Amino acid sequence: MKEGSKDKIRSSLEDLIGHDLPDEVPGLNDKHNLTRVKPPENTNSQALVKAKNQATNVLDNLLKFYLSEEIIEEQEYIRAKSELDKCALGMLIRQMENSEKAITLLMDTINEGDVAPRMFEVLSDLQRTLLDIIKSQTMYMVAVEENVKKISRDLDVYHGKSNKKIDNKVSSRGTKELMKALQDSIEDGEITDVEGNEDEE
Repeated sequence: MKEGSKDKIRSSLEDLIGHDLPDEVPGLNDKHNLTRVKPPENTNSQALVKAKNQATNVLDNLLKFYLSEEIIEEQEYIRAKSELDKCALGMLIRQMENSEKAITLLMDTINEGDVAPRMFEVLSDLQRTLLDIIKSQTMYMVAVEENVKKISRDLDVYHGKSNKKIDNKVSSRGTKELMKALQDSIEDGEITDVEGNEDEE
């Protein structure tokens, strides 16, 4: 650009602004003086981590309620299944939070005066979606708990992990385990020989 053209542009800008423009802006070319803008934190990733932590806390306590820590550590299947359950439950929790936020934003928009019929239609759909997610989360938790109960029973029956005798009383779960515990008691001499009594009669 020619020097004359620069002077014309400068004078035009000075007329518009109303005062003289500086020849140079201090620190404009100084790279060290430029303020570094910190990139915004990824709130979506943080929310996913938070949801996964909530799911982990719930499912870990559920496992410890029905199973001992030794069994959880021994059985690789239980740990692998638990990780899958944590991921699935974490996603359900995250989707529920997203729906809640969307409903809140939409309600704020409506309260500000946007009362178009489409807004209420979308709000109704979001509320229905939120209810479906809550139902799915509840059903999933019931299914996970039933699965853990089944694992606990199977361990008792097939591996004998949880059979206990307290004060000479048999603690058992299920018919198969009860019969096995009774048989063990007979072999230990804790129950009178019924067959011998019948022969005497």
